[in-house]
Parts: sequence; C-alpha cells; structure tokens
Amino acid sequence: MPTRLAQGGVALGLVLSMGAVVVTADGAEPTPTSVVDPDAALARASAERAATAYAAQLRVQAVDAAQAAVEQVSRVRSDATEVAVPDDVLAELDAATAALQDAIAEVDAQPVIERRPSVSRSEERAGADVTPTPAPSTTTPATAGTTAATVGPPAETASPEAAEPPAAEALTEATLPDTTDPATTPLRIALDRVRQAAQVVLSTTEQKKAEAAAAQVAAEVAAAEAERVATEQAAQRAAWKASLRGYANGQIPSSALCGVSFDSSALLRCDAAEALDALDAAFAARFGTHLTISDSYRSYAGQVACRASKGSLCAAPGTSNHGWGLAVDLGGSVQTFGTAQHQWMRENAPSFQWTLPEWARAGGSKPEPWHWEYVG
Repeated sequence: MPTRLAQGGVALGLVLSMGAVVVTADGAEPTPTSVVDPDAALARASAERAATAYAAQLRVQAVDAAQAAVEQVSRVRSDATEVAVPDDVLAELDAATAALQDAIAEVDAQPVIERRPSVSRSEERAGADVTPTPAPSTTTPATAGTTAATVGPPAETASPEAAEPPAAEALTEATLPDTTDPATTPLRIALDRVRQAAQVVLSTTEQKKAEAAAAQVAAEVAAAEAERVATEQAAQRAAWKASLRGYANGQIPSSALCGVSFDSSALLRCDAAEALDALDAAFAARFGTHLTISDSYRSYAGQVACRASKGSLCAAPGTSNHGWGLAVDLGGSVQTFGTAQHQWMRENAPSFQWTLPEWARAGGSKPEPWHWEYVG
C-alpha cells in the first residue's frame, strides 16, 4: 500500500507540473498551481513585436522629417543668397545644418533594438507553430519614405494640385514624431538648432527684401522725376527755338536771348546758353578756370563790321551762326590746337551738344580752333 501511494504522488506531481486539473482521492478538485495559456502568450509576444516595429517606423519618420528640414534649409539659403544676406549670418545656419546631417547619419547607422517577448520556455513551445497576428492600433504610423512631423490619425490625402508650403513655414514648423526612442535625441537637438539659425536668416532675408523693395521704389521715383525734368527741359528748349523763328539772322533782340552765368557780356539762344553753362562747369572742375568767351551772338551790323575788318575769317553777313546765337569764339588755351584744354574740349564738349565744326578743325577748309557751335 505505501508503495502505491508513492507512485500516485509521483503521477500527481507530473500532472501538476503540466498545469492539468487533478482530482484528489476524496473527489475534491484542487486549485491549479500553473496553467499555460497559449493565446495570452501569443498576444503578448505579438504586441511586443508590434511595439518594436512601431518604434522602428517612428525612427524612420524622425529621420525623414529631419532630412526634409535639411532640404528646406537649401531653399531658405538660396533665397538669402539672392538678396545678399551676409556670410556671417549664414555661417550658423550652415554649421547647424551640418550637425543635423551628422545626426541623421548617426541615427541611420543604429539598429532598432528588438524587444524580445518575456515568455517562458513552455509558452514558446506552445506557440512555436502559430503565426502571431498584429494587434490593432488606434494610430496609423507613416510608412517608410514619408515625412511626418507627428504620428496620429491618418490625415486627408492632399490633392496633386496642393501647393508646396513655403520653405520658411515648412522649416520653422518642422518637428519630429513623438517617440521615446533615445536614438532620436541628437536629431531633436540638432533640429532645434537649425530652426533657431533659420529664423535669424529668414528675418534678415525679409529685411533685405524690404530694403531692396524700398530701393526699387526710390529708383523708380527718381527715374520718373528725371524723365519729368528731361521732358520739361526738352519742351523748354523747343519753346526757345520756336521763340526765335520770327527773327532774321543777326536781327534777334537781346530780350529773346539768354546770358551765361560765368560771362555777363555773352548772349546766346537760351538752350545754347544753358548747355554752355553746363560745359563750363565741367571745364572748370577739370582746369580750375572758366571758359573765356571772346564773341557770342553777333548782330547783322556786327557781322558786317567783322567781314570788313577780318575778311574771309568772318562769314558773309546774314549767314553766320553767330547771328543765330548758336556760336562762340573761345580764348585762353582753348583757342590753340594741341593744348590740353583744346583736346579736352574736343573729347568732352560734344556731350554738352557743343562741337568744333569739321571745317574749323586742323586740316579743315578754314581752321579756327576757337570757333565752337551749338548743335542741340
């Protein structure tokens, strides 16, 4: 009898170790000491595998979001370069971007640590031939290759026509997915630095654009004013010309002519006098002295007297440009070929619509280095 009881005890121990329910000799059902639940073990293992996969997806999203920020930096920097943002302002953005790229490479190189299921050997044996089914999730992780700032319910699909957000907005609002993965910490630090540096660059870019716009407006206003003045001056010159049309050569009254600022005795048609004043200012700036005028408007009587005293050196009375108030005879060093003053006049006077006629030049039909005419 004792031997049989011992054998029964061994059998009972074996049964209990397998998690079975044993009925005692008196018929009562004892409390189970260890029951293996294969479904629970599989669910737990599946959940942990899903969590590992989810963490991997979040890391991919973090890297993609950081890479998208790097791409936006290139757009921000291009805009900044276009408006000549100083290099010292761009230096911090460049350094921050390089640090972010290093962080991306570092995270990419790190494997995701797989979370191994915490199950017993008996549970592993029980579920060895069963394929786990991923547990349902209330969130939809972004797939690899997409850029996501946060992870949550799926957003509405953007239409193909949707415009890409401005680089400034995309960069300043760039964030990484909400994950506790310590491997993404360097990405967060580097991205924060990029955002701060980009904000400085963006502010400077906007300031430069505003300055450029103001300068453009000022230039347009100045150009419009210059055009208005030029139009008025052209109209005035045309009026001066028209005012002398009723007069014959050498018969123009002094009241219809104008003097010059540097010689009170000279008289010319008003537009010619205005141009000669401008020419004299340039001449004085170069040589420190004013032009010397020996003759300007010549009346008909003056032309007769000149012809009588100088012969062919003076035009036939009634045909001289002096009689129209359009010619001057200059003295000083200008009246001699080869001087610095004469050469300067040859090179610069045409810009003021005064010239030495071909016939009056050296080698001309009647060389007169002193005789200059207005051709405006």
